[in-house]
Amino acid sequence: MCYNPHLMKKYTLQNLIQEHSLNQVETHMTQEKLEKIITASKEYEVLEEDKGYILFKYFDKKLALLCDEEHNRMRVLCAITQYSSLAPKIKDSLMSANFSSTLDARYGVSEDTLFAAFMHPLSSLHEEEFLSGLKQVYNLSAGFGKTYSSAQIEFTKKK
Repeated sequence: MCYNPHLMKKYTLQNLIQEHSLNQVETHMTQEKLEKIITASKEYEVLEEDKGYILFKYFDKKLALLCDEEHNRMRVLCAITQYSSLAPKIKDSLMSANFSSTLDARYGVSEDTLFAAFMHPLSSLHEEEFLSGLKQVYNLSAGFGKTYSSAQIEFTKKK
């Protein structure tokens, strides 16, 4: 093979960044795309729909997808129970779980209702993150009072 310096491309950091940027097709997530993911899948049963809102069933839980494109935010919520009826020990377990075992979803409270919630900037959300967030919300809701975990993870001390 013959070496020809004129055929060799000069790589600089700027060239690599530009090439990398050109090779990546940036697609921003939208409310419409999230709604299509929900409505097109057989895993979810749509119960109610309106602009920026879908209530759907995922296994045995009702989840809500709320989008606000103007403010670039989305959230998936699942109502769990009345917050004021919870014992202090359970409230402590929720706070502890939010720190150690909830991954990207969290327990939260609004208007005396305990929710499992996943929130993310809308435009930078990827489909895999969205689907993971849905599963985590489901797991937090299903694990309330038991594992308080959004996934099958456990942080343990090394022996």
